[in-house]
Amino acid sequence: MNYKRILRTLGIVLCFESGLMVAPLICAIIYKEPEVFDFLKSILICLSFGGLLLLLKTKNKNIYSKDGFVIVALSWIVMSIFGALPFVISGVLPNFFDAFFESASGFTTTGASVIANVEVLPKSINFWRCFTHWIGGMGVLVFLVALLPLSGGSNLYLMKAESTGPAVSKLVPKVKSSAKILYGIYIGLSVVLFVLLLAGGMNFFDALTHTFGTAGTGGFGIKNDSLASYS
Repeated sequence: MNYKRILRTLGIVLCFESGLMVAPLICAIIYKEPEVFDFLKSILICLSFGGLLLLLKTKNKNIYSKDGFVIVALSWIVMSIFGALPFVISGVLPNFFDAFFESASGFTTTGASVIANVEVLPKSINFWRCFTHWIGGMGVLVFLVALLPLSGGSNLYLMKAESTGPAVSKLVPKVKSSAKILYGIYIGLSVVLFVLLLAGGMNFFDALTHTFGTAGTGGFGIKNDSLASYS
């Protein structure tokens, strides 16, 4: 296996995750929450570890079938570990294992939660919880495939390892273009859902967080009794 290439790809995933944390950071700034500094710390930690992994150099830049499966498996674990940082640092879930469970449940769109009362959480933390569903709904590596300039059959091996089912077929000849089309559809459907929820009477924040949880087929909500609160 191409170990250095695997580690470099994980470094890219971590840097990408740090970029995703900017969204809840902005949410914390808008609502003037002290969690601004918690997300800043989480972003810096992700960038630091990701940057260290990117320092690894390898002559062989190809990713083969076996490498693809390892990268996908490790990416979900690594993203869940670092995705737990905002919960731990903010003190919402000081026990790391609880925070890891919440994070993994979000990225894998499982929807199980260890938080009994979500309504008392800061808006930025609730935003991050629901946003992890949306990120995991399509798979972060599918998004990276659309962006990364990988060589050879690397893109296809990552898509095969990331996607469920016995086979992966391309919408167009290039895997990169297929990934872009898939994410375009995903974003488009999310926008439609967001607009419909706004039209249904939800405020901006509620509509956005429910869009994340619904489009990603996860289930995290911001109300203890879920949609029953809007009845």
